[in-house]
Amino acid sequence: MGSALGGILAQDHDITLVGRRPHVDAVRRHGLKFVGDVVSSVRVKAYEDVAHVSTPELLIVSTKAYDTRSAILACKRLVDDETTVLTLQNGLGNLELLRGWKGDHAFGGTTTIGAAMVSPGIVRVSGLGRTTIGSDVNPRGAGDIVRAFRSCGLRVQAKRNVMGEIWGKAVVNACINPTAAILRVRNGRLLESETITHFIRGVCKECETVAKASSISLPNAQMYTRVRKVCMETANNISSMLQDVQKGKRTEIQQINGAFCSIGKARAVQVPLNETLVAMVECLHQFGQGERLIS
Repeated sequence: MGSALGGILAQDHDITLVGRRPHVDAVRRHGLKFVGDVVSSVRVKAYEDVAHVSTPELLIVSTKAYDTRSAILACKRLVDDETTVLTLQNGLGNLELLRGWKGDHAFGGTTTIGAAMVSPGIVRVSGLGRTTIGSDVNPRGAGDIVRAFRSCGLRVQAKRNVMGEIWGKAVVNACINPTAAILRVRNGRLLESETITHFIRGVCKECETVAKASSISLPNAQMYTRVRKVCMETANNISSMLQDVQKGKRTEIQQINGAFCSIGKARAVQVPLNETLVAMVECLHQFGQGERLIS
């Protein structure tokens, strides 16, 4: 998602990407190329680390959630007191880490931009979706980010209940991502089985109970309805967790379902289905990832 967002913002802003060598090398040589719903190529600066990056006005953290702490440590010398930091990552806990670092200059939000790396330098975009930016502690700063995003054609709005939005996305991810990863199917196929939809409804209910016990106001009264809608809207998508499993990469299961488990334990809420999903996804590495997708 980070490269896709950066490439879109590069239409109207000076953007620098920081990433891994194969991707950075390809972007330097040939530019950042988009395929899918967006077909274009943009030239952006790209580096493997922040040592040669100028202090930014806005730093967007788009690492996997398990790398947020490392990203903060790497960027501490890069930013100054006026730098704004934004997380649009999956999972729970990212905004809290950024606010512990940057206070009211740290913003959280959510996005449904669909993006997947095809190969170094090439990103497939499957919809620009919607983006929300939290205006709970700094409405003026949130407005600046919203205007910067809108200038590039993104659908974005500021919302005060940013924690509810972040948790709401985490609920959806907790239901769809690990289930699709375990079954090796595209998102839409999860709705074809009554057994699976019953299971997902149970996962959703557990997450809702944890949110209620944590005094989080979720954006939808019936989150399962939203889960079904996302499944239908992204029916042909391969979830990010399934992509990670197919590539043999570490997943964000601990930052998504694992977060609901740990918070649930602290709130005396039982979450056996989420615990099961965590265990099963963790075991995928032990028993082999495999590459076959049941389309």
